[in-house]
Amino acid sequence: MIRFFIAALLFLAGPAFAETCEKGAVFEAKDSDGNLHVLKTNGLGDPFVFEMHTAGYLVWTLNAEEDCSDGISMCWMSVQTTEEEPIDIPVETIEEQGSLKYYVFAHLRQTLASMKMDDEQFDTMAQWNIERPDDPFESLAMPVNVYAFKSCR
Repeated sequence: MIRFFIAALLFLAGPAFAETCEKGAVFEAKDSDGNLHVLKTNGLGDPFVFEMHTAGYLVWTLNAEEDCSDGISMCWMSVQTTEEEPIDIPVETIEEQGSLKYYVFAHLRQTLASMKMDDEQFDTMAQWNIERPDDPFESLAMPVNVYAFKSCR
């Protein structure tokens, strides 16, 4: 009985960051074009800030809200778009030796690209720091699906 209670407490506590990050953590990934994608967060249940950098320049920033069910058994993020309702994407984490090492947003890019293909006016509510490209897909802020822990903020 005590083992069950301890296991339940550990599950409800959620994963720890790869290090103790008092001001939040930074996760990174590269896309197939070599662009650097950055994810900044303070942990499960807190907002996400996605960024894309090209050649050292910040191209766009996209904010997303995260929420978890009671007991943190299921988490998702809401991405604001030009649609009436935000798009909800499941949030999964991967731990190594008890520390959070990866955030996984299954089918995030695929969902955004599919919605853009269905409606050319569809867009994410991102802040652009450069002139947006004319190409419909290059002008859509699309975070990648997997981010690895880089450092504390």
